[in-house]
Amino acid sequence: MTPNGRVAALVIAGLAAMGGVLVQAASAEGSGFPLLLFAALIVAGTVFDAGYLARKRRTRGNWQLTAEREVDHQSGQILDVWYDPVSGERRYLPTGQRPD
Repeated sequence: MTPNGRVAALVIAGLAAMGGVLVQAASAEGSGFPLLLFAALIVAGTVFDAGYLARKRRTRGNWQLTAEREVDHQSGQILDVWYDPVSGERRYLPTGQRPD
């Protein structure tokens, strides 16, 4: 999840929690519980997603040099294309440089 998506999810969770508290206070039968549960699930999902991505970024990729070459049009440099089969990420680096 992107940082803006994380903020949006937490704002939605906050609004749902406030709505749940207001509904809970206004009614005697406790009908605000589903909104509070919804807010808690959004917060938990957002927090655990951020932790998962942080762990994923810490692992070093198994970068493989491909046979592809590209030319950087601004500098005129030849770039090697590196590929990580685990994440599917591709990196374009000047010839002779290695990722990570």
